[in-house]
Amino acid sequence: MNNTNSEAQESMEQNAAYGIVIPALAAAAALDSSTFSSINANDAIPANWDDRARKAWEYYVEEPLVKNCVNSWRTFAVGDEIKITSDDDAVKSEANELADRLGVSEFVKDMILQLLVKGDAVGFKRYTKNGKDIEEVTCVNPISVKVKYAQGQLVEVRQYPEDSPTAGEGLELPVEQTLHLKWDAPEFSPRGNSLVLPAFQSIELLRDYRRAEQAIAKRWATPFRLLKVGGAFGQKMVMPDQKMLEQVRDMINKMDMKSGLVVPFYVTVETHGTEGQVLNVEDKVKEVKEDIVVALGLSRSLVTGDGPNFATASVSMQKMLIMIREIKHAARTILEWIYDDWRELAGHAGKSIQFLFNDLDPTDAVDFKKLLIELYDRKLISRSSLQLKMDLDPDIEEANRQNECKSVDLLDEKQVKPIVDMVVAGIMSVETAQEMLGLDPAKNPAGSRSEAAWAGLFSHGGHSGEVCDSCAYFGEDDNRCRVTQAEVAFDSPACRFLQLRKVESK
Repeated sequence: MNNTNSEAQESMEQNAAYGIVIPALAAAAALDSSTFSSINANDAIPANWDDRARKAWEYYVEEPLVKNCVNSWRTFAVGDEIKITSDDDAVKSEANELADRLGVSEFVKDMILQLLVKGDAVGFKRYTKNGKDIEEVTCVNPISVKVKYAQGQLVEVRQYPEDSPTAGEGLELPVEQTLHLKWDAPEFSPRGNSLVLPAFQSIELLRDYRRAEQAIAKRWATPFRLLKVGGAFGQKMVMPDQKMLEQVRDMINKMDMKSGLVVPFYVTVETHGTEGQVLNVEDKVKEVKEDIVVALGLSRSLVTGDGPNFATASVSMQKMLIMIREIKHAARTILEWIYDDWRELAGHAGKSIQFLFNDLDPTDAVDFKKLLIELYDRKLISRSSLQLKMDLDPDIEEANRQNECKSVDLLDEKQVKPIVDMVVAGIMSVETAQEMLGLDPAKNPAGSRSEAAWAGLFSHGGHSGEVCDSCAYFGEDDNRCRVTQAEVAFDSPACRFLQLRKVESK
């Protein structure tokens, strides 16, 4: 201590020799150097993962901007309902029944919400007593769960009470029945990172601005009024007594704020609190809100409505689409965790299941699909690539096409017209066309199949043996039909437009 004091005294003497005077420190700063340490921006981000997750959930519940951004990401990726389909009708029916019984859509949306807000999502599935079916799936609060990894694999999961997370050994959850997802974190990290984490400081700054705005509004709404009674007025001195003060006080309190009040000359009213420059909170709050939206992953152009150029806006939109696909991939992982196990238990291991999301696309999906169809028409991409780009399973679509090809809808012109054109062109026989259309040759008005072939597909029953030469619409000079404007031969079978010529009597 003496050595320290001697060094300080020597330093002061040297400064005094050069004419420099250093004032003594204030008592608070001299005693405690961390007086203003609480005013630190880094305090907005807790060091512990549990505290960060709790704070992120607090922001999601209390801040409308955070809730809107997170729900937008979830809506873009998952939508309101998840549909399940399969190439096997029995498997499709059982899978949808399981989804209704377990509430799969709500479970997936809860898991995605926990994953985005807290950075972790923990799911647990419980089997029936006989072990042949899944009885329940539960979204577990990740804050109450402690996980342990070894060589990148989940080896231990324990759940603790939320009110006392360190009490006892907790409840051990079987690893094979637990799903742990991490957001924005590498494989070796035991915990994920919240989507709200980059916005912590901006949210705290937004709350400071709100408190300042409330203080300014309160100051303007309830100003401080100071009453001055008495004093020196020229050569006269007015000394108020207690009765005079009470009379002036009652007079001011009972006055009508919409009308004037006449007071003696020795009464002066001074109002404090409304003078001075007012903080422009509105512009500051707008800037902070934009920072929060950008920190949550959304494009600034979606908030402000402007951008530097179209290319930058297009790149930011593509970035958003990639993030939506990442969230959708997490949702598919959750669904596969349920249905892969269910297929093994139900004996449908060889069957395929496809998940369809009723999601929202922030881009113009119609133009994108038109582009894909044009690429397929030009033979630049395969049919499988086209289906994969449209979120369709090629195997399931091929099985559905084979089932549809077994029967042709006679009312669908797109299905019937190609068959008719091939018959007219002579590529396909009438018998084959009748089989494809599901027609019974025995009920053909023309009689036998050979007669039907001779009469044509559209012939009338009473003119099955007629030819074009006996038709009034046949032009003998140019061998053309005046109805169809097609070139025909005189011995061609008559069509349904047959109009017999009138035989002139001699």
